[in-house]
Amino acid sequence: MDDGITVTLDGVLGLAVLIAFLVVVGLIAGRILGVRRGFWRATLAGLVGFFAGQWLINMQYENSTEADFNDLGDLGRLGVGFVGYVLLVTMLASIVIDVIARPRGGDRRRRWPRPIKAVRRRWQVVTRLRQIVGAARRHGFAGRRYASRAALATPEGARALRATLEDCGGMFVKFGQIASTREDLLPATVTEELGHLRTAAPGLPAAVVTEIVEQQTGRPAAATFATFAAEPLAAASIGVTYRATLAGGRRVIVKIRRPDIEDIVDRDARVLRWGAAQLERRSEGARSLGIRDLADELVSGIAAELDFRTEAANNAAMRRAVPGGHGVEVPLVHADLTTRSMLVMDEVDGRPVSDPAALRASGIARPVLADRLFRAFLEQVLTAGVFHADPHPGNVLVDAEGTLWFIDFGAVGQLDPVTLDGLQQLALGFMLADPSMLARALRRLAGPDGDALDMRAMEFELSSVLTRVQGGGFDPAVLQLVVHVLARHGVKAPRALTVLGRAMLTLDGTLRIIDPGFRMVERATETIRELPEAGVGSLKERLTHEAMRALPAVRSMPQLVEDIALQTRSGRLGIRVGLFGGEDRLVLDDWIDRVLFAVVGMVGLLSSAALLVAAGVEDNADVAVVLRAAGFTGLVAATAMQMRSVAQILRRPRTNRRP
Repeated sequence: MDDGITVTLDGVLGLAVLIAFLVVVGLIAGRILGVRRGFWRATLAGLVGFFAGQWLINMQYENSTEADFNDLGDLGRLGVGFVGYVLLVTMLASIVIDVIARPRGGDRRRRWPRPIKAVRRRWQVVTRLRQIVGAARRHGFAGRRYASRAALATPEGARALRATLEDCGGMFVKFGQIASTREDLLPATVTEELGHLRTAAPGLPAAVVTEIVEQQTGRPAAATFATFAAEPLAAASIGVTYRATLAGGRRVIVKIRRPDIEDIVDRDARVLRWGAAQLERRSEGARSLGIRDLADELVSGIAAELDFRTEAANNAAMRRAVPGGHGVEVPLVHADLTTRSMLVMDEVDGRPVSDPAALRASGIARPVLADRLFRAFLEQVLTAGVFHADPHPGNVLVDAEGTLWFIDFGAVGQLDPVTLDGLQQLALGFMLADPSMLARALRRLAGPDGDALDMRAMEFELSSVLTRVQGGGFDPAVLQLVVHVLARHGVKAPRALTVLGRAMLTLDGTLRIIDPGFRMVERATETIRELPEAGVGSLKERLTHEAMRALPAVRSMPQLVEDIALQTRSGRLGIRVGLFGGEDRLVLDDWIDRVLFAVVGMVGLLSSAALLVAAGVEDNADVAVVLRAAGFTGLVAATAMQMRSVAQILRRPRTNRRP
């Protein structure tokens, strides 16, 4: 029994030593090649090198009559030869692995393998996929019945999609909620049906709500809230909202984040990305709808919504961007009571603008309400650079006095100063119908990529855009055309600009619900002219703005001219033109180093081959041994250098390679 245990322990210890040896050899090979190796790739390459090294060393010595395996010198040479073979074959195997499985890049941080955690995460995904497939089958959404866009746009297809998402729960309800606002991508039948998902999520038990409130405030719930409704006002996939009253009598809305929502989001995010990729690969309808883009938008945006403190910060920015007294207001979020998992906001006594009775009860004409909302939105964008990124009808309320209220600040767009300035210039260019000004605005919006733009080609395309938008304007269609023009010139539009385009598209639908006769393209130019604080109100104000921006350079101009004149008179003025300077010099040096490295390796290979040939024809045994040792050493070093060059080529970022 003891012997059996000893044998087993020896086997386990031997296996551990072998695995360690394989990993070390794989990592050393990666260092020699100048690339980073992950655990699994290093182990696989080391395993190939180990067996190949054994085979080569056996081939070398099995027919040898000179080797004495009882002699320490011969054993030492045997060991050195074995390690050399293993290392060379491991490097070659590493390169082959990179050819078969292209590396993701050399900038990834090293991570220790966690097989148990990886298996558990994969099992969660598999289990979730089984639930999704089961839900799709129950509601008839599986198979190819709704694979085309036309079939999906039917009332039956829309209901099957909504029922499937509702049955899946979790992030899939949120996915449907976001999709319901994308009238630019989805048919009206689908968006209308998915709109019912906004109230599909269940509430939370009262005990759980009380526990979360007390945990977040650090005191009994009664000490913070005088009253707290037992039934939720609304329930979404991330949070559940309740009516409450503060100790001072102020009516508020309290949003509680669902427990364990972060784990659910992580699991469903991986499933969503995988499922969206599969749908686009197999379904023409999914490709036309942009399912992958919707999934990426959901996953990237949901992280910010998990932290209610972000929503509180967005609320503060919106309150600064929306001036009071113009018929549009933003309720106050109580930052002192808001935490990562709980948000407290003033209650708004209003109803969504999609409710015709609420619009009639306000006593304000529908065109006036629509004009107020549109003006407030443009003022947010062009003056403050902050705007509500999801102004669908459910996020805009109207009260009995006719005041419009923005709510739900989980999605708020913010424009940096450069993008804001470019957007203002873009608006002015459309007002003046000037393609040259529009091209300069797009170059500014493109950021660092703007220097590579062909301005003449841009002006020609933008002239065509001006004729298509029928006299100019600042509306969703214009922004979409701008994004497409940038894309055709190989420039990705700033994310803030694409978010603004989607927000304006959603706003256009909301405005048409308020006033069916509202036309954004006709009102945009007139409204922008009435916003002198945005820097686009009149030519005089725009010239003043540009002059103030250029004032520092103008003030320093006389001193600069005087310095140049003094240096010219004294004969000290010189002009140097560096053909290769800055980053160009670094790139040139890098290429020269690589070429020299490859040339030295090639010369080493030829020299080593010459030494081995000389050893074969040399009669003096001692000299032949020296020549053979030098030849093999040089051959190993030169081979390693050549393989390093190949590995560096394979590891070069794909963006630097021409298709």
